[in-house]
Amino acid sequence: MATYECSLQGLIVGLKEKNAVIERLVGICGNDSMIDLFQHEIAFAPTVQTPVGPARNDDVVLRLQSRISSEHEKSFKNRQWYLCMQGHPEPQRGRTVSVRPHVRVELSGDVFRFMKSLGYRYIINGEKKIL
Repeated sequence: MATYECSLQGLIVGLKEKNAVIERLVGICGNDSMIDLFQHEIAFAPTVQTPVGPARNDDVVLRLQSRISSEHEKSFKNRQWYLCMQGHPEPQRGRTVSVRPHVRVELSGDVFRFMKSLGYRYIINGEKKIL
């Protein structure tokens, strides 16, 4: 049996707006969520990128994700981090959605040092920052 994950990305500016979005999602999807809706995601891009052109497909944005389900997990060092990669969109005929492969693996240790050793730097507001 295949499992599917839906990704909704955006910026929510306040608690009232966040509660409205969660209420709408629960109304549409139900509250049998396997994954906690409160997570932190940090995007990373390759430090050296391929020039724009056909070979550009080799550059992949990676993301670190962690759930925040307690006060203890507000600290970066107390979280369980996951490395996530979304593949390229694969448009589906007869549908109004695009499907992407999604890979997620659990990490341990110093995840930020690991990302640096892979040759990645994190992105803040569209700007790449050196670790």
